[in-house]
Amino acid sequence: MRERLKYIIWLIFSALAIMLIWYFRAVVSFLIVSAVLSLVARPIFDLIKRIKIRKWQPSNSLSALFTVLTLWVFVLVFFRVSVPFIVKEIHFLSNVDLDAVFETADRLLGSFIEPLKETEFGKAGIEVIQGQIKDTAITFFDFSRLRNLFASLAGFVGGVFIFAFSVSFITFFFLKEEWLIVQGLLLFIPNHFEEGIKHVLASIKTLLRRYFIGIIIQVTLISVVVSLGLLLVGLELQHAIIIGLFSGFVNVIPYMGPLIGAFFGFLVALVVYVQMGVPPEFMHYMFGVLLVFIIVQLLDNIVFQPFIFSASVRAHPLEIFILILMAGYMSGIIGMFLAIPVYTIIRVIAREFFFNYKLVQKLTEKIKE
Repeated sequence: MRERLKYIIWLIFSALAIMLIWYFRAVVSFLIVSAVLSLVARPIFDLIKRIKIRKWQPSNSLSALFTVLTLWVFVLVFFRVSVPFIVKEIHFLSNVDLDAVFETADRLLGSFIEPLKETEFGKAGIEVIQGQIKDTAITFFDFSRLRNLFASLAGFVGGVFIFAFSVSFITFFFLKEEWLIVQGLLLFIPNHFEEGIKHVLASIKTLLRRYFIGIIIQVTLISVVVSLGLLLVGLELQHAIIIGLFSGFVNVIPYMGPLIGAFFGFLVALVVYVQMGVPPEFMHYMFGVLLVFIIVQLLDNIVFQPFIFSASVRAHPLEIFILILMAGYMSGIIGMFLAIPVYTIIRVIAREFFFNYKLVQKLTEKIKE
């Protein structure tokens, strides 16, 4: 009877905890973002901490403050460089007549598409595919939401300010007192699990730090490679940078991200081509765009993803692939993005507390102490 009552009490407390987390989900999101930033910025903190001028060394507070300021410098420089390009691109794309663009594309591709329409597949499929592409393009270039956002700019700016201040404040303390998160979690853990939980959190911290730093490197490299490639193809700097930034950021969505980035790149490249005064040969131009995204995809699959999604979290590539597919079916794009960090946490916990099971031993054998 007492055991049953204990389980009922735990169930009630768990339900209340979930309700509280959902009710204060904004605060929880601040904590999660701050925790990730503190993981990523820890090397900067350690570098500042190692500075020594005669007998003086920066304290934890000063090192944390300079680390947060460094993050802000990166953010401000990024927006200072990218926002003018983004605003110009939005203005350019919002004035595009998509119907005219697709009519031009149909005319330019007519010699290639017409023979396909004579086949059985073409009769049934070409028009459907064209319709889907047009609908997707309209969705991509629908800036009505942005206009609504700018209409309520005051509320938006207020929300951004609260988010930025809260995340900066929390990140400062997470950097200053590295084990602050651990100490907070240990308040809810029975004493006989304390050592195991400390070991679990240390392993999670190492693996997730490696993963998130790898993600930042991946986004940067893909943005740079796509931008440079499209500049060589003949796109203007503004369009090349916007496509590069978009491709880099959506690439954090495993497997689907590169396709979304390539589709957006082709659409913008097509729109730009139609607006050119003296355009190059169409097939050569579009083949150059295609080649850029093929090269980037090969680099991502052969170099970037094995390093980030496999080596960084110590898991087999097939294991990661199946995991992401399952997460995508369950929770869509958000699930695919969160799959690897969540799976990493589950594997570390399983290794610490359920290592006697053969399945756990097999799935966690590559995790280093």
